[in-house]
Amino acid sequence: MSVWHRDVAAQPGTRLPIPVFMQEMVDAKGQAPKMMRMENFLDFAAISENLQLQPVFYPWRRAISKAANGEGLIFGMARNKQNEKNFHFSLPVHSRYIFLVTRADAQFPFHDWNDLKGKSVGVPRGAQFNEAFEAHQDKLFRLEQDSPEPLSRIYKLLFKRMDAAVFASPVKNPKMLENRLQTLREENKAGLPQIDDVELAVLPNPLMTENLHFAIRSDKDDGVIEQLNDAILRARKAGILEDIR
Repeated sequence: MSVWHRDVAAQPGTRLPIPVFMQEMVDAKGQAPKMMRMENFLDFAAISENLQLQPVFYPWRRAISKAANGEGLIFGMARNKQNEKNFHFSLPVHSRYIFLVTRADAQFPFHDWNDLKGKSVGVPRGAQFNEAFEAHQDKLFRLEQDSPEPLSRIYKLLFKRMDAAVFASPVKNPKMLENRLQTLREENKAGLPQIDDVELAVLPNPLMTENLHFAIRSDKDDGVIEQLNDAILRARKAGILEDIR
């Protein structure tokens, strides 16, 4: 577990810092990735709403468990009918595109869910997606739970352990994600000549687009979601967050 400490001066009327449970992520070197957009928003919320939010990173299942226990906010939980029974959700903070990645020599056309019939699809262990995904998993396609570490899915793809794997991107251009994954692979060569010439391909049509929200257990919402919504609207107007429609 890691905590991202932020030094935001308290102002009169400021709440005590509220933990925000987020998915623990590290790169191949064991370093946490930069989250400049989120850092900027949290600083903005502290100034505009006197709302101090303290990110705390856990494996995703544990983050969900702690939020379900009412211990704080969570960021990135899937907004679906089941979760809405127990949680209040903020307005969307930003969006991300979920793409399917394959070996370049094993691409297949993807236009709708039926194109995944009989395929094996790798996802980070504990990840939640929208209701359509959950309705089709292990029925239309077979779900392969894997490590949150991207390299694990990359190498399982390269060794044909799965037909496709899902990866998220903040932009809709699949080439941006393809270049990022290829760079990650080049920086972490495994000394396996049998796959040196095999390339990755990001299928051009996103599997889905997800809006990301803050959420808190319904009976623990003492107005924090309303404050967050005010901060989100002001941040969009100030250009700190992109306009989500």
